[in-house]
Amino acid sequence: MRGLLGLLGLIFVLPAVGAGLEPGGIVGRVIAGEAQRHPVVVFVPGVPGQAARATGERPVMDQRNRSFGPHVLPVGVGTTVEFRNSDPFKHNIFSPDGERYNLGTWDQGQSRTYTFRRAGIYRQLCNIHPEMLAYILVLDARAFVLTDGEGRFELPAVPAGRHTVRVWGEKLTPAQLARGVEVMVAEGKVTAVEIDLRP
Repeated sequence: MRGLLGLLGLIFVLPAVGAGLEPGGIVGRVIAGEAQRHPVVVFVPGVPGQAARATGERPVMDQRNRSFGPHVLPVGVGTTVEFRNSDPFKHNIFSPDGERYNLGTWDQGQSRTYTFRRAGIYRQLCNIHPEMLAYILVLDARAFVLTDGEGRFELPAVPAGRHTVRVWGEKLTPAQLARGVEVMVAEGKVTAVEIDLRP
Protein backbone atom coordinates (compact mmCIF):
# COMPACT_ATOMS: atom_id res chain seq x y z
CA MET A 1 0.00 0.00 0.00
CA ARG A 2 3.04 2.27 -0.27
CA GLY A 3 2.06 5.53 -1.84
CA LEU A 4 -1.64 4.82 -1.55
CA LEU A 5 -2.26 8.09 0.26
CA GLY A 6 -1.00 9.90 -2.80
CA LEU A 7 -3.58 8.15 -4.97
CA LEU A 8 -6.56 9.12 -2.87
CA GLY A 9 -8.24 12.40 -3.60
CA LEU A 10 -9.59 13.23 -0.15
CA ILE A 11 -8.71 11.92 3.31
CA PHE A 12 -10.38 13.24 6.43
CA VAL A 13 -9.29 12.33 9.95
CA LEU A 14 -8.87 13.70 13.44
CA PRO A 15 -6.46 12.47 16.11
CA ALA A 16 -7.76 9.52 18.11
CA VAL A 17 -9.41 10.21 21.42
CA GLY A 18 -10.05 7.94 24.33
CA ALA A 19 -8.09 5.80 26.68
CA GLY A 20 -4.63 6.87 25.53
CA LEU A 21 -4.20 3.94 23.16
CA GLU A 22 -2.13 4.51 20.07
CA PRO A 23 -4.51 4.52 17.08
CA GLY A 24 -4.27 1.98 14.32
CA GLY A 25 -5.44 2.09 10.73
CA ILE A 26 -7.58 0.32 8.16
CA VAL A 27 -6.58 -0.26 4.54
CA GLY A 28 -8.41 -2.21 1.90
CA ARG A 29 -10.52 -2.27 -1.20
CA VAL A 30 -14.20 -1.94 -2.03
CA ILE A 31 -15.37 -4.39 -4.71
CA ALA A 32 -18.71 -3.40 -6.19
CA GLY A 33 -18.63 -4.22 -9.89
CA GLU A 34 -19.61 -1.31 -12.12
CA ALA A 35 -20.51 0.80 -9.08
CA GLN A 36 -16.88 0.99 -7.98
CA ARG A 37 -16.06 3.05 -11.09
CA HIS A 38 -17.70 5.91 -9.20
CA PRO A 39 -16.41 7.42 -5.93
CA VAL A 40 -17.34 5.42 -2.84
CA VAL A 41 -17.08 6.86 0.66
CA VAL A 42 -15.70 4.49 3.29
CA PHE A 43 -16.35 5.54 6.89
CA VAL A 44 -16.32 4.35 10.50
CA PRO A 45 -19.51 5.50 12.26
CA GLY A 46 -20.10 5.73 15.98
CA VAL A 47 -16.61 6.72 17.08
CA PRO A 48 -16.87 9.62 19.56
CA GLY A 49 -14.90 12.75 18.97
CA GLN A 50 -15.03 16.17 17.39
CA ALA A 51 -16.41 16.83 13.92
CA ALA A 52 -14.21 15.54 11.13
CA ARG A 53 -12.46 18.06 8.91
CA ALA A 54 -10.40 18.09 5.75
CA THR A 55 -6.70 17.71 6.51
CA GLY A 56 -5.01 21.10 6.34
CA GLU A 57 -7.72 23.18 4.68
CA ARG A 58 -11.44 23.89 4.37
CA PRO A 59 -13.24 21.51 1.98
CA VAL A 60 -14.10 23.12 -1.36
CA MET A 61 -16.73 22.31 -3.98
CA ASP A 62 -16.04 24.17 -7.22
CA GLN A 63 -18.29 24.88 -10.21
CA ARG A 64 -16.24 24.52 -13.38
CA ASN A 65 -17.28 23.63 -16.95
CA ARG A 66 -20.89 23.33 -15.77
CA SER A 67 -19.91 20.58 -13.33
CA PHE A 68 -19.40 20.35 -9.60
CA GLY A 69 -16.01 19.19 -8.41
CA PRO A 70 -15.60 16.94 -6.62
CA HIS A 71 -18.71 15.00 -7.59
CA VAL A 72 -18.82 13.45 -4.10
CA LEU A 73 -17.55 15.29 -1.03
CA PRO A 74 -17.66 13.66 2.43
CA VAL A 75 -17.51 15.94 5.46
CA GLY A 76 -18.21 15.67 9.17
CA VAL A 77 -21.08 17.32 11.00
CA GLY A 78 -20.06 20.87 11.86
CA THR A 79 -17.83 21.31 8.81
CA THR A 80 -17.93 24.51 6.78
CA VAL A 81 -17.67 23.95 3.02
CA GLU A 82 -16.59 26.65 0.57
CA PHE A 83 -18.49 26.78 -2.73
CA ARG A 84 -16.70 28.49 -5.64
CA ASN A 85 -17.66 29.57 -9.14
CA SER A 86 -14.79 29.16 -11.62
CA ASP A 87 -16.93 29.51 -14.76
CA PRO A 88 -17.20 32.80 -16.73
CA PHE A 89 -20.92 32.97 -16.06
CA LYS A 90 -23.31 32.91 -13.12
CA HIS A 91 -24.02 29.82 -11.03
CA ASN A 92 -26.39 29.02 -8.19
CA ILE A 93 -26.13 26.39 -5.46
CA PHE A 94 -29.00 24.90 -3.54
CA SER A 95 -29.98 21.62 -1.90
CA PRO A 96 -33.54 20.36 -1.28
CA ASP A 97 -32.26 17.85 1.26
CA GLY A 98 -31.74 17.91 5.03
CA GLU A 99 -31.31 21.51 6.09
CA ARG A 100 -32.55 22.76 2.68
CA TYR A 101 -30.41 25.73 1.75
CA ASN A 102 -30.08 28.07 -1.22
CA LEU A 103 -26.84 30.05 -1.28
CA GLY A 104 -27.98 32.32 -4.10
CA THR A 105 -26.41 33.15 -7.46
CA TRP A 106 -22.98 34.65 -8.02
CA ASP A 107 -20.36 35.45 -10.66
CA GLN A 108 -17.01 33.92 -11.58
CA GLY A 109 -14.37 34.21 -8.88
CA GLN A 110 -16.88 34.58 -6.07
CA SER A 111 -17.65 32.04 -3.37
CA ARG A 112 -20.05 31.25 -0.55
CA THR A 113 -19.74 29.06 2.54
CA TYR A 114 -22.15 26.81 4.37
CA THR A 115 -21.79 24.96 7.69
CA PHE A 116 -23.45 21.55 7.84
CA ARG A 117 -25.06 20.86 11.22
CA ARG A 118 -27.06 17.72 10.43
CA ALA A 119 -25.90 14.36 9.04
CA GLY A 120 -27.34 13.25 5.73
CA ILE A 121 -26.96 13.12 1.96
CA TYR A 122 -27.20 16.55 0.35
CA ARG A 123 -27.67 16.82 -3.41
CA GLN A 124 -25.97 19.91 -4.84
CA LEU A 125 -27.94 21.56 -7.64
CA CYS A 126 -27.81 24.71 -9.76
CA ASN A 127 -31.12 26.29 -10.73
CA ILE A 128 -29.48 27.91 -13.78
CA HIS A 129 -27.98 24.65 -15.12
CA PRO A 130 -30.31 21.73 -14.24
CA GLU A 131 -27.86 19.15 -15.60
CA MET A 132 -25.46 19.85 -12.74
CA LEU A 133 -25.48 17.41 -9.82
CA ALA A 134 -23.11 16.49 -6.99
CA TYR A 135 -23.36 15.07 -3.48
CA ILE A 136 -22.13 16.16 -0.08
CA LEU A 137 -22.26 13.31 2.42
CA VAL A 138 -22.37 14.75 5.95
CA LEU A 139 -21.28 12.13 8.46
CA ASP A 140 -21.45 11.83 12.22
CA ALA A 141 -18.06 10.16 12.02
CA ARG A 142 -14.44 11.06 12.64
CA ALA A 143 -12.70 8.96 9.97
CA PHE A 144 -13.74 8.71 6.34
CA VAL A 145 -12.19 8.61 2.89
CA LEU A 146 -13.01 8.39 -0.81
CA THR A 147 -11.83 5.31 -2.68
CA ASP A 148 -9.44 5.69 -5.58
CA GLY A 149 -10.22 4.59 -9.16
CA GLU A 150 -9.65 0.94 -8.28
CA GLY A 151 -11.70 0.94 -5.10
CA ARG A 152 -8.72 1.14 -2.74
CA PHE A 153 -8.72 3.17 0.45
CA GLU A 154 -6.68 3.92 3.55
CA LEU A 155 -8.06 5.16 6.86
CA PRO A 156 -5.27 6.19 9.24
CA ALA A 157 -5.72 7.18 12.89
CA VAL A 158 -8.62 4.86 13.71
CA PRO A 159 -8.92 4.23 17.46
CA ALA A 160 -8.02 0.73 18.61
CA GLY A 161 -11.03 -1.53 19.13
CA ARG A 162 -13.84 -3.21 17.22
CA HIS A 163 -15.53 -1.11 14.54
CA THR A 164 -18.03 -1.49 11.72
CA VAL A 165 -16.79 -0.09 8.42
CA ARG A 166 -19.58 1.18 6.17
CA VAL A 167 -19.80 2.61 2.65
CA TRP A 168 -21.84 5.07 0.63
CA GLY A 169 -21.88 5.52 -3.13
CA GLU A 170 -24.21 7.15 -5.62
CA LYS A 171 -24.50 3.95 -7.67
CA LEU A 172 -24.76 1.49 -4.77
CA THR A 173 -28.08 -0.24 -4.14
CA PRO A 174 -29.94 -0.02 -0.80
CA ALA A 175 -28.87 -3.62 -0.07
CA GLN A 176 -25.22 -2.73 -0.66
CA LEU A 177 -25.48 0.39 1.47
CA ALA A 178 -26.91 -1.67 4.33
CA ARG A 179 -23.86 -3.90 4.50
CA GLY A 180 -21.10 -3.35 7.01
CA VAL A 181 -17.82 -5.10 7.71
CA GLU A 182 -16.68 -5.75 11.28
CA VAL A 183 -13.02 -4.90 11.84
CA MET A 184 -10.80 -5.26 14.91
CA VAL A 185 -8.18 -2.51 14.94
CA ALA A 186 -5.17 -3.33 17.10
CA GLU A 187 -3.25 -0.60 18.86
CA GLY A 188 -0.65 0.87 16.51
CA LYS A 189 -1.38 -1.70 13.79
CA VAL A 190 -2.88 -1.51 10.30
CA THR A 191 -5.73 -3.89 9.55
CA ALA A 192 -6.47 -4.96 5.97
CA VAL A 193 -10.06 -5.54 4.89
CA GLU A 194 -11.90 -6.33 1.67
CA ILE A 195 -15.44 -4.96 1.34
CA ASP A 196 -17.10 -7.15 -1.27
CA LEU A 197 -20.47 -5.71 -2.27
CA ARG A 198 -21.11 -7.97 -5.24
CA PRO A 199 -24.38 -9.99 -5.18
